[in-house]
Amino acid sequence: MALLLFALAAWPLLLVDLPPFQDLPHHVATSHIVAHPDLYPEYVFNGFLKSNSLLTLWLYVVGSRGLFGAARGFTAVVLAMNALALPLFMLHFAGRRSLLVTMLFVWPLVHGFFVSMGMLNFVFAFALSLILLTVIDRQRERPTLMRGFGIAAISGVVWYAHPFPVAVVVGLVALHVATRSTWQARIRASLELLSPLALAGLLSLVTAQHHLVEVERSSAVASAAISYLNPLQIVSHLWLDASGALTWWGSMTIVPALMLPYFVWKHHRVSRPFFSVPALAVLAAAYVALPLALSNWSYLHCRLVPFLWVGLALRLPSTLPRPVVVVLAACALSFSTVMGIDYVRLDRDRAEFTAGMDAVPARATLLPLLFEKSKTSDFTASLTHAWGYYTVAKNTSAPLVYAMKRSYPIIYQDFPPDAIIQPALDRFAELYATPAQVCKILRQFPVESACTAVWRELWNSFWQQAEPRFSHLLTWAIPPEARPMIPGRYHRIFAAGDLEIYARGDEPSAGH
Repeated sequence: MALLLFALAAWPLLLVDLPPFQDLPHHVATSHIVAHPDLYPEYVFNGFLKSNSLLTLWLYVVGSRGLFGAARGFTAVVLAMNALALPLFMLHFAGRRSLLVTMLFVWPLVHGFFVSMGMLNFVFAFALSLILLTVIDRQRERPTLMRGFGIAAISGVVWYAHPFPVAVVVGLVALHVATRSTWQARIRASLELLSPLALAGLLSLVTAQHHLVEVERSSAVASAAISYLNPLQIVSHLWLDASGALTWWGSMTIVPALMLPYFVWKHHRVSRPFFSVPALAVLAAAYVALPLALSNWSYLHCRLVPFLWVGLALRLPSTLPRPVVVVLAACALSFSTVMGIDYVRLDRDRAEFTAGMDAVPARATLLPLLFEKSKTSDFTASLTHAWGYYTVAKNTSAPLVYAMKRSYPIIYQDFPPDAIIQPALDRFAELYATPAQVCKILRQFPVESACTAVWRELWNSFWQQAEPRFSHLLTWAIPPEARPMIPGRYHRIFAAGDLEIYARGDEPSAGH
């Protein structure tokens, strides 16, 4: 079963040099910066001894022979972990008779949303946390000291990959302990089940504190916004945050998403350790209560969806009507086929974005201005970090790299108060592309001329800071209104499709 799940999810990796995941080029570029500190003195490496560092460590160790191959290899490891962990988890908690049925519903999680987003550390940690829960349940059934040490070790690895799944596991186990019938049983369960998780839980709290606390002087450039989804979006994300579809062609994952609550409802009173009805209610309440984004921590509450999905799947019946089995199996096979097609389709977008590589000289200070962050993809912004290809191939600057938090792999050496760095640059072009978009944001300017004046002022202020700093400019899908705002010192040296490359007048182009 695990081999079949892995094959269905991983075969598209053979079609491309780098999977078309939204954040993956960013991680590759970050690792390139870590490996070449002499070329990027503006950044300081934060070291490997912290959470969310597994991918960085892998790329550092394995990537010496090629970062793209190493990233593809790590993706395969992550998919293999999901393909192994899901059957093990379901086999242990739901039993062998329900294994086939549960796999027909949880296959979307193997190549799920967070895989397509490139959040591979979290995906690895989620898969390992499912294995951790099975070990904890063995400890509940028959506690031993050695198994307790094993729980501590596994939870430490989960934390190293990502702290969020550790927090979920600690919460589920703590709720289990709190609902024991007597104080004696609670104390015993705490010692046997919670105490091995204590160190990893504490480390997760420290990691969250480090992530949320601003670096000195970074408040001027780092967003501290909290955003929530509206009720309709909350419901739709219960599907979107499990589905790994890249385009609408892969939206057949909605079939198991819609069937899951129907078949679960008939068996909703079934008791499962750590995933009781109250536990699922707490997970659902946390999903609704937590924000989508907190500071620079994006998709925060969405990370609970895979846990809710597997918790519900534990209550599926052991048999299904034959037509339902056929439909679900057909969805899994067609999704795998579409994923391969979409890999190639999005790789063509990447090829168009990087077509100007030869026009950019080595070590250029390159400013990417993305007015749109996707072309073919529907559920991810697959070109958001495509600038990373230029960083790796030509050692260009990386102004959009995440380097504002202590929890990131790298951090800026200094934060000059007048410097514009990520995330100030990250969405500028997207947000202020045209006067009409400024009107939508600033609503207090209903008159078009007022919006245009504000729009011009924003761009003029932007270029006053950007022009002295960047020798080359990359624009993607620039609208006609914004092109005249590019300073006259920049002259276009390459154009193809949505891509344009500009060089400052005092800078030579590549090959000169």
